[in-house]
Amino acid sequence: MKKIEKNILCLFIIICPILDMMSFIFRNVFHTNVSPSTFLRPIIPMITMIYLFLKKDKKFKINIMVIGCIYLVYVILHLWVFRNVITESSYGGIMHEAQYLINYTYMIINLILYLTVFKEEEEIEKLSQSVLIANVIYMISIFIAIITQTSSSTYIEGMGYKGWFESGNSLGSILILSLFIILKYSKDKKYRRIAIPTILLEGIFLTTLLGTRVGLFGFILVMAIYIAVEIIMTLKQKGKINKKAIVGGIGVIATILLVIITIGSTTLQRRKHLQEIEKDIVDTSNQQEAHVTGSILEIKEKIENNTLEEGYMDDAQKRSILDLYHIANQKKIKNNDQRMQQLIYNIMLLKNQRNPLYIWIGNGHVANFRELVLEMEIPAFLLDFGILGFMLYFIPFMLLFLSGMYVLIKNRKKVDTEYIMYWLGSGFTFALSFFAGYTFFNSSNMMIIIVLNTLLVNKMITIKKKEGIQ
Repeated sequence: MKKIEKNILCLFIIICPILDMMSFIFRNVFHTNVSPSTFLRPIIPMITMIYLFLKKDKKFKINIMVIGCIYLVYVILHLWVFRNVITESSYGGIMHEAQYLINYTYMIINLILYLTVFKEEEEIEKLSQSVLIANVIYMISIFIAIITQTSSSTYIEGMGYKGWFESGNSLGSILILSLFIILKYSKDKKYRRIAIPTILLEGIFLTTLLGTRVGLFGFILVMAIYIAVEIIMTLKQKGKINKKAIVGGIGVIATILLVIITIGSTTLQRRKHLQEIEKDIVDTSNQQEAHVTGSILEIKEKIENNTLEEGYMDDAQKRSILDLYHIANQKKIKNNDQRMQQLIYNIMLLKNQRNPLYIWIGNGHVANFRELVLEMEIPAFLLDFGILGFMLYFIPFMLLFLSGMYVLIKNRKKVDTEYIMYWLGSGFTFALSFFAGYTFFNSSNMMIIIVLNTLLVNKMITIKKKEGIQ
């Protein structure tokens, strides 16, 4: 049964792109929010967790029950608070808010599950191979969609390609984080015939076709990181550079840059478009270019004219809108920089609410106007889900990253390229979560994050075993 449960969890990683496509097709073709993926995503890990709960010793059962109770109590308290803060302007209701809590709790369940199940080196290798297979599926499906002209657009203006997937940013994050796992196969004689074309296609897609900054800059940055790590590690271990790996990495980057120069990049086109439309929004109070979005500007004017519908926003939200307007003008923030506007507004909102309960439990993620819902995930954990939410959903990953740093520093002469890439990938997750958003929330993306951390933890265990530490 041990092998079966590990194979099931590896299979779960492999079918993530298939589940994503099923969800997209059912939502956009059949126009329904329910698809087979809705049931398959939770049922596979939950059945495995129930099996482990029945199989493991009393200590494991008690730990799982305690952890489950802690998260359940937090979810109930947060939803109770959320029910009391929603207004007519709120982007979503209690079920929408609950979806975020369910997804993040599901993420922690999977983290515990994978860390519990995968503890042997041979099985760990199968887990990383599963990510490679999943990436092959992503690439095949995306380019089929583009060739058959059935690909969806990354942006509402029709720019970019994202295949049969829902979110361009999430797709880009999945592929970028996967690179930290699959780049090692470019040196593997058994798998490089699959890995190298897959990595090259990912590079072309991310830098020229997807249209997001995450894709363009993320791919080039990860490749540069890999080359730098290879140079450092081979010099340390052998006193000479691994020429094949370096030449291969530089070759991929050179090919991508050549493609960008010859056919262009959707990302650069998108940036140019955003610059062009910046001046379209004019602040009527001074007849100058606005520093907030048109919708926020309209709400601000209604607040000042006392014409905002009763119950649309509470007093704290109104004050925060005015604070956002003044800070945005003072700092000369671009009116299409919604992430910065969201961050300023949510910080000011918590300040204006002056409620310790909101600081600890959170004041709700979708309790605000649609454009002001925080896309930056790490600030959202703290501001929207409170200190407790931040500790429950973000701190576990931060602790694993810091543990990896400690082992890296202590055993810097013993770590290999794989270890460093897993550790850097774990840290890169935080950067994507902060700047791109919805990194931990996306079901498939969270699985890549979990695999990265599982691989990192097992590398740490291997190093400690070699030291004679149990």
